[in-house]
Amino acid sequence: MENINHLSSVKLDILVAEAIGIDVFYPDNHNNKLSYVARAGMAPREWAPSRFWSQGGPLIEQHKIDLNWGWEEMAEWTASIEPNINIQGTTVLEAAMRALVCLKLPDFVKISL
Repeated sequence: MENINHLSSVKLDILVAEAIGIDVFYPDNHNNKLSYVARAGMAPREWAPSRFWSQGGPLIEQHKIDLNWGWEEMAEWTASIEPNINIQGTTVLEAAMRALVCLKLPDFVKISL
């Protein structure tokens, strides 16, 4: 079991893909950048929902993730999602994607403050 607070952004992005059922891969010239195919016949695109609003934003809306700055006096963003998941991150997208992974893959990650 991995600590959600200690994952690299790439590992977090891999887990988000797993959580929502998207296949990701490293292209031949990857330079440590994940890719995915949005639709059959399309060229691969970079996958980084913990950094790209175009990918993470729709997931925040779809899963109704609530975001707050400085929740319970913490100097970070907090993402809240039912049932009872509250997790922090240095950015909105990082916190939100951590919350989504905790919701969808609860047996894979642990939360520690």
